[in-house]
Amino acid sequence: MNKKGIIIDLRCYPKEFSTSIISDYFFPTSKEFAKFTATSLQHLGKFEMSGNAKIGKANSNYYKGKIAILVDETIQSASEFLTLVLRTALKSAVIGSQTAGTDGDLCEIPLPGGIMTAISGLGIYYPNGKGTQRTGISIDIQVKPTLQSIRKGDDPLIQKAITFINR
Repeated sequence: MNKKGIIIDLRCYPKEFSTSIISDYFFPTSKEFAKFTATSLQHLGKFEMSGNAKIGKANSNYYKGKIAILVDETIQSASEFLTLVLRTALKSAVIGSQTAGTDGDLCEIPLPGGIMTAISGLGIYYPNGKGTQRTGISIDIQVKPTLQSIRKGDDPLIQKAITFINR
């Protein structure tokens, strides 16, 4: 893979989701990408922070070009988590606008009367402790479509990604 760059458009929900497969291609070594909080089963109501989660493995043949990751306000959950992983790669940039801030797993809770509800049972954070839930994934290059670009059928995120790769 000796191309100058790759554009990964996450402005849709991934059909199949495997961060471990992706990490085989984009990382030269194992790298920290997130921390998680989860409820303590020994102390109800207590949340505990995990150590840093890692992605990737030793790979001298990893992709060395630039990686443009396209996001907007419509991406959520698995797309946000995948963005969190990909942004850890060397020469990557997240391009677009604030994401939904809804990453995390779902825990279903049965309520009386046969009613079910669900909450996120997992907090997701950058390795430095900055949260992603409710705030979304940090954007490196802010770009939003305008009414004019929409009318013309232009995609300013793709255009900015090409500029990023070519500089």
